[in-house]
Amino acid sequence: MRVVWSNRALRSLADIQSHISIDSEEAAHRTVDRILKRGDQLAAFPQLGRVVTRYTQAGIRELVEAPYRIVYRVRGEAVEVIDVFHSAQLPPWER
Repeated sequence: MRVVWSNRALRSLADIQSHISIDSEEAAHRTVDRILKRGDQLAAFPQLGRVVTRYTQAGIRELVEAPYRIVYRVRGEAVEVIDVFHSAQLPPWER
């Protein structure tokens, strides 16, 4: 199974990196790398994350790479990462 990162998820990763790099470029790269590696685990284990019933669309799951939430869904032979955001925030579509 392959992992596909949506444009929204890629923009969120860029925002996360930008925000953290204000204090430390190295920490920003490490954080984004951890999130990407965690997301890549979904290729082998697509059911790894928990189902989130409060999201309006069925089949939405999330995987935590503290303090970030990786929101995704399985579509056919691909895992689509929908978005990534800090766990202290509401999902962007609920703000």
